[in-house]
Amino acid sequence: MSSGGCRVTVGYKKALLSAIIICLTLFPVSGQSLAVQQPLQGLISIEQVLGFVGCDVEYLNVTGWCVLNKGYMPFDDLKSLAQKAVDFFSVIGYDLYYSQDDGIRQVSMRGTNKAGQVFSITCRSIQISAENGKEYENYMVVDILDGTHKANSRAVKDMIRKFFNAMGVNATITATMVGSFEGKLEAGGMQSICSGILRYLGAKEIEGLYQEGMVSISGYSPALGEGIISGGRPVNVQVALRYNSYKGRTYMWVGTPMIGIEY
Repeated sequence: MSSGGCRVTVGYKKALLSAIIICLTLFPVSGQSLAVQQPLQGLISIEQVLGFVGCDVEYLNVTGWCVLNKGYMPFDDLKSLAQKAVDFFSVIGYDLYYSQDDGIRQVSMRGTNKAGQVFSITCRSIQISAENGKEYENYMVVDILDGTHKANSRAVKDMIRKFFNAMGVNATITATMVGSFEGKLEAGGMQSICSGILRYLGAKEIEGLYQEGMVSISGYSPALGEGIISGGRPVNVQVALRYNSYKGRTYMWVGTPMIGIEY
């Protein structure tokens, strides 16, 4: 009896997903189209996109990075910078790592906060070649992974932005929501979902990559705020889908202004 119930559930989910794909292909999302025509930015969050297509939420990943001052930075200085981030984000129970190899000196800290978000903080100094001797480039990266299923991409991005503002530097921040569908979606279904998401966002497709088992499309939507320049054109959203045969699921990544993790 229980196995039969499972089959009914799986069949229902597949039928529902098929209906969603058909709707994305045939019909515009008029209510959302009206919303994104308003002269406001940040009207739609990437969490809403996953809800729109009806996939299961896996996790949120937000990464912020910046270029620090140039010049030699010993391990103590790198550790001090990482500690500032640990204190700012109230990271607890963290591990500390040192590494040095081929002119790269790095301090990393990894831990969680009380909300269950996982923080990876990296401060890196890289020795580069220069005509007048040794020069250094220094970077800092703050990466937050939220798998609590209560992810709020705007709140996490704001938290990272406030930290770097307090440091007196401008940071590049990417936010990526990861979701999944049960089973394998064919190429046509993947493309329909990507195109439907762009319509939902009122976005124009800028670039597309179509390979066997994977689809990736980037675009620009006035509902998502500022982005980056790619090939001389503005981009502030990227959507990708790929089938994972090991887990038997089709994974979807939605990133602003682009996907900031491997997919």
